Amino acid sequence: MQNKWITGLAFFRYLTFQKVMNYLLLRSSFYFSQVIRKPLMWGRPTTLSIEPTTSCNLRCPECPSGLRSFSRPTGMLQERLFETVIDQVKGHLSWLHLYFQGEPFLNPRFLEMVRYADSKGIFTSTSTNAHYLEKKQVKEILKSGLKQLIVSMDGITQEVYEQYRIGGNLAKVEQGLQLLISERKKDDFQYPRIVLQFLVTGQNEHQLPALKNWAKTMEVDELQLKTTQIYDFENGSDLIPKDLGYSRYVPVGNGKWKLKKQLENKCWRMWEGAVVTWDGKVVPCCFDKDASHVMGELKTQSMSSIWNSWPYFNFRKQLLADRREIEICRNCTE
Repeated sequence: MQNKWITGLAFFRYLTFQKVMNYLLLRSSFYFSQVIRKPLMWGRPTTLSIEPTTSCNLRCPECPSGLRSFSRPTGMLQERLFETVIDQVKGHLSWLHLYFQGEPFLNPRFLEMVRYADSKGIFTSTSTNAHYLEKKQVKEILKSGLKQLIVSMDGITQEVYEQYRIGGNLAKVEQGLQLLISERKKDDFQYPRIVLQFLVTGQNEHQLPALKNWAKTMEVDELQLKTTQIYDFENGSDLIPKDLGYSRYVPVGNGKWKLKKQLENKCWRMWEGAVVTWDGKVVPCCFDKDASHVMGELKTQSMSSIWNSWPYFNFRKQLLADRREIEICRNCTE
């Protein structure tokens, strides 16, 4: 809870009257849209996820980057495109998550992008597998203005960790985390806040009691236990935990599974923000990993024109009518 307050304090420092009014307009249009069953849009995106790269050093089994299975082009975000996007949205954007697929630190210009967004008054966050937290990199992270660093780590022994984080080295993750935390403490910095994110699976759920002690010993700022998205969940998987409290899915009999949460014909994400791929395509949310629903392209269009375009209107309209007809929504917990 303390970490949420400290993170919230940093977030509020970046807010402006314009950003607050924009958020209220988005919320209002979201609620009115549900009432009239027609998409209204009175604001501009308050959050964005921008993809630094699709490349990754690991081969996680439920991730397109890990599986090397994208049906879209792969590559690295270029700094010029990134700065163009930031310059367009800086007035109304309150939260930037520099991550979608891939390992952000594989982009050699990643921290320069963080610095640029921070200089424009935008709260910045990212997610990493923490294999690149070396001395020089850590120093640059602390100076970059990054406010939140989410570390994905799904096991506290190498044997368990590598079952999902295939190709990963847990000792290297631990060493990098220790270095970052000690350097932050030495320099008397509060940021970035370090959030340890643990995907609970059938392979690691037995480690949860020891994990909490491990996180406390490491002095991370927050531990988050997350459910795992599984592509072919209908037929079950060894990755589904036995404790269904940590599962997105529940059994329906005959070896079949279904989403625990019933889909509703609404989704705040479609009014709150969007995802930008490394090559400038705008997609509706992080579940569209293959960019199947491209709303527009920032290389030739502005974010404002894309946000209020017919493709976006029709996508939101379908969501309000029957969300089950949208493929990427069928495995969603929102």
